[in-house]
Amino acid sequence: MKILALDFGGSSVKYGVIDENATLLTSGKRPAPLNSANEFLDTAEKLCHEFKGAIEGIGISLPGNIDPDSGVLLGSGVYDEILHGCSITEMVHDRCGLPAAVENDGKCGALSEAWKGSLADVDDGIVMILGSGIAGGLIKDHRVHSGKGFNAGEFSYTVCRPGDYSMMSCATMAVGALGITYKLCKMKNLDLSVQDAAPTLLFLDTVLGKYFPAMDGEPGKTVADGKQFFAWVKEGDRDALRVYQDFITALGAMVFNAQICYAPDRIVIGGGLSMGETVLTDLKAELAKYDAGFGMNGLMSAEVVRSTYLGEANLYGAAYHYIGRCVNQ
Repeated sequence: MKILALDFGGSSVKYGVIDENATLLTSGKRPAPLNSANEFLDTAEKLCHEFKGAIEGIGISLPGNIDPDSGVLLGSGVYDEILHGCSITEMVHDRCGLPAAVENDGKCGALSEAWKGSLADVDDGIVMILGSGIAGGLIKDHRVHSGKGFNAGEFSYTVCRPGDYSMMSCATMAVGALGITYKLCKMKNLDLSVQDAAPTLLFLDTVLGKYFPAMDGEPGKTVADGKQFFAWVKEGDRDALRVYQDFITALGAMVFNAQICYAPDRIVIGGGLSMGETVLTDLKAELAKYDAGFGMNGLMSAEVVRSTYLGEANLYGAAYHYIGRCVNQ
């Protein structure tokens, strides 16, 4: 059995064909279809046609508040404007002619690790996927915990600047790729319209532009994606180092608070931003400061590890979710 897994993110849609043994047979990515529901469905249909005859169904990972039973996007996430209230599974099935299942991207990340990844040998765990925002999921007794309104594990809304009630306070801006790109663009006078996920960044600017002074001169055309961010950090770029320190500080607080609240066996960090060569080391150092400062002696510390699947975690989780919903149910 082969499944087409689609991971719709804020800057791109990743795709892969995965079998029932969690083998990724092929993969790639396309620009994120953020402009309309028809563009979203066109993207799914084109990818489905590319693998026509080789796949039996479609597993979808999508940001936002998802009802996995009905397949409806209830709210939130970068696709809410074009897909709010729509049954993603019905729309994709009607367009592509194959059964489909959809789940929140963070919960897909958690499912991937519980299936064959870094949580396969423990009962309870947390997964944080550092992508455009911070997708996440809680694993309890090897199953995803959905919580009230299917909202458990929405780490993007973790408060990182207490007392600031604007969007600048949420983890998306400090830890997510969207926030990092936005801040770098404002600090370096880079053109938002040439960035990945430009529509979302331009919207953010209407809300948050007041926090940054206007700069003179023509905006630069450099694309400030994750790869460029870490290159600047390695070069010692002052703006990037400032953003990176904010990133590690906020990530450390978020992980520490999560482990205190949930007491998991293990915490898995995944997503594109987790692949920075110093991220895991610097995160563990940040957590050790809290542990020492609070005199905890490691008594409440969870093991922190990198995702088995790194940037492809949501693909594996989408495939596993499809198997659970459409094959084994």
